[in-house]
Amino acid sequence: MKTIAFIHRSPFPCGGAEKVTIDLTQWLTEHGWRVFIIVKSINDALLPDSLRNNEQVTLLPYEKLSHPQLARFVVAMSHLHHFDAIVVQGLWLRRLDIVRREQSAVIVHCNHGVPLWQCIKKLRFFGRLRERTSKWPVLGHVVGWLSYRLSAYFRGRTIRLYKMIYDNCDAMTQLCDSYTEELAKVLGVPEENHLVTMYNAQPPAPIRYSAEKRREVIFVGRLSHGDKRVDRLIDIWHRVEARFPEWRLRIVGDGRERKNLEAQVARLGLQRVEFCGLTTTPYVYYNTASILCLTSSFEGMPLVLSEAQQAGVVPIAFGCVAGIVEMLAPSWENGVLVEPFDLDAYAEALARLMSDDELRQKISKNCCEKVTDYSIDRVGQRWVELLERLS
Repeated sequence: MKTIAFIHRSPFPCGGAEKVTIDLTQWLTEHGWRVFIIVKSINDALLPDSLRNNEQVTLLPYEKLSHPQLARFVVAMSHLHHFDAIVVQGLWLRRLDIVRREQSAVIVHCNHGVPLWQCIKKLRFFGRLRERTSKWPVLGHVVGWLSYRLSAYFRGRTIRLYKMIYDNCDAMTQLCDSYTEELAKVLGVPEENHLVTMYNAQPPAPIRYSAEKRREVIFVGRLSHGDKRVDRLIDIWHRVEARFPEWRLRIVGDGRERKNLEAQVARLGLQRVEFCGLTTTPYVYYNTASILCLTSSFEGMPLVLSEAQQAGVVPIAFGCVAGIVEMLAPSWENGVLVEPFDLDAYAEALARLMSDDELRQKISKNCCEKVTDYSIDRVGQRWVELLERLS
């Protein structure tokens, strides 16, 4: 029996990368693989039964370890359990060179965001800081100079980290072809390299989704300001709510930003916005919603878009990254793309969807066909073919 280990930094499960592992684990065990999941800690309340009750799955928590200690823990587990492959889910195992040198399993590193997203996140912080200090000329000048110098520093450091990982793995996966091509240019690697495109898989629908949708718009995800920017969605909803009294907005998820978002809703006097909280059954909301909104500043290849497409929910998002464009293009066929970050244009596109039942039904049907590109069977088979080629 083949063995594979997935490595996570976060409590497990907690987000998109963990869901990718859960879905792949279920498919791999159904196809004869033994799966180990190395995690910082286990969030037992959110652990799905597909893992909890699966004898071919073992979770190995590691608690608090330094980068070298974690690398040696992975090496020890590889020797003990005879791993055939190690899959690192995210850019954070800083001593991958130890794992490469001291054990023989194939190493695959998965990037779940746009290339250099770690650097982009820091640069957005400095951009916001420049905006806030611009009215004080001297302070604004100092912040601008620091931003410029630190931007070059963070970009260089991030590229060096990517290059270290590239040099110490057998394959480095990106979420779409555009990201793969972009990273090859950034790293300056030869045309024949071990960068690979690997989509996030969409497992079979958990229920038979209803074709009869309610007049509901939903957001599904983490409530965080730096990336998700749900405050934009509330501003957009403020522009359309009064025009569509039969519609409501449901925000599914939780996070640090929730109190600020609730205050924003109250300040704007919005009447039909519901905060639904964290859920382990998002399909309940997909089953009834007509439209899913995403207003993020950046993403990788968001799972919520394929989940919505599978349920026949029409997704609308800013075309801010290639992953989103690839999933929703052509616009108004597989979803709706809006110029980043034009709130008025987004509001008008949302209003058009809300007012045209026939258009929504047409796009909904296309979405159900489009999502087969990311089916778990297709992606799972690509994983098996990749690991067999590397072994």
